[in-house]
Amino acid sequence: MIKVYEKDQVLCVEGILDKTRSKVFVYLVDGMLIDTGAEKLQEELKDFFKNYSFDQVVLTHHHEDHTGNAAWLQENRGIPLFIHPLGIERLEVDGEYPNYRKITWGNRKAFRAQPLGNQIRSRTLEWQVIHTPGHADDHVALFHEATGRLFTGDLFVSPKTRVMMKSESVPLILASLRTLLALPFQSVFCSHAGFLENGRALLEQKLKHLETLQQTITGLYAEGMHPSDIDRQLFQKTYPIVEFSNREWDTCHIVSSVVADYDIKKNRHLRPRANTLGILKRGDKILLEQQFVAHSGRDGPFYRPLGGTIELGEPSADALKREFQEEIGADVRIVRYMDVLENIYTLKQQVFHEITLVYEVEFENDHLWDFESFAVTEGSKQTTAKWVSLEELSLDETTLYPVGLLDLIQKLPEPVQPKP
Repeated sequence: MIKVYEKDQVLCVEGILDKTRSKVFVYLVDGMLIDTGAEKLQEELKDFFKNYSFDQVVLTHHHEDHTGNAAWLQENRGIPLFIHPLGIERLEVDGEYPNYRKITWGNRKAFRAQPLGNQIRSRTLEWQVIHTPGHADDHVALFHEATGRLFTGDLFVSPKTRVMMKSESVPLILASLRTLLALPFQSVFCSHAGFLENGRALLEQKLKHLETLQQTITGLYAEGMHPSDIDRQLFQKTYPIVEFSNREWDTCHIVSSVVADYDIKKNRHLRPRANTLGILKRGDKILLEQQFVAHSGRDGPFYRPLGGTIELGEPSADALKREFQEEIGADVRIVRYMDVLENIYTLKQQVFHEITLVYEVEFENDHLWDFESFAVTEGSKQTTAKWVSLEELSLDETTLYPVGLLDLIQKLPEPVQPKP
């Protein structure tokens, strides 16, 4: 069964599966279809697809409840379909799913999709495409700043997470929620919960719930409790989906994702870390984050460009753009690759090894050059980025990381960005 209605100039197609009463939404806004719904709803959705006008399809991620009718649309409408680059290859073959997923959503036939960039244009609107992994590695949200509309895919679903798929990650979901909450959105459209009347409050509620859960799990694990014991202590209720899915959905995956992240961070010094940093230059000043934590050099604060860790399978340039969006909510374009820096240092009696790819970048939005400072959000930590002159960076008492970066910056041509 499907219901079609409008919210905030968005056509909402609410699909309800008869056997399981599960819900999944398809949205149509400004000639752009967001997701295609489950194959189980195909017969009812065909009339909608035939009777409404749209020029392209954006898929929030590859799961079959969102891509189940993509092949039919490609065969019968011939319109382009877009998905995050990480999802393209897996969609080129027919989906293979456990029986419970076939019973719930149906299957998904192979189709060809095109890669999403950082932005996509519908008929009259320019949308930000925001990589929001956690539920799926290729998951994206869509945001239009002027109207305040935000499409969250499966990132929200409900304010309290009780079970998770084995492939999901609490820490990544937290990071993605923080990224979205930094946006000035007004209305929220979830792919399973529909239009959220009080979307910001609900996303904040989910963030707080998962943060509390993460802190509790890491606290118990640090005290020596085994993950299975943590699971039994925190989740005493048995949910039908656990048995129905043969434990693909389970409470234990919540615990294991938090514990895995904790172990990686605790032991990150045991292997080299690849990261990427972006150099934004305004006249003779560089945009740098100021931190007040322990470091390998002298006492006191230090500066570091914005950027971060390159995830597995993620090109370094894409990682840098993602980091700028996550940390200060800004889109940047790559001007050029500068160099690679390798640093081996000791901190708190532990050896760390960093390999850093450095890029020169510039803001996509010109008005950002006028900002004197930016609030930087990294997980639960907040710092400030500000413009720092080359003269200050050259002082003996000023610390800039990574080591060797100042020499690179001083070789940049003048002016890189002719902004005051």
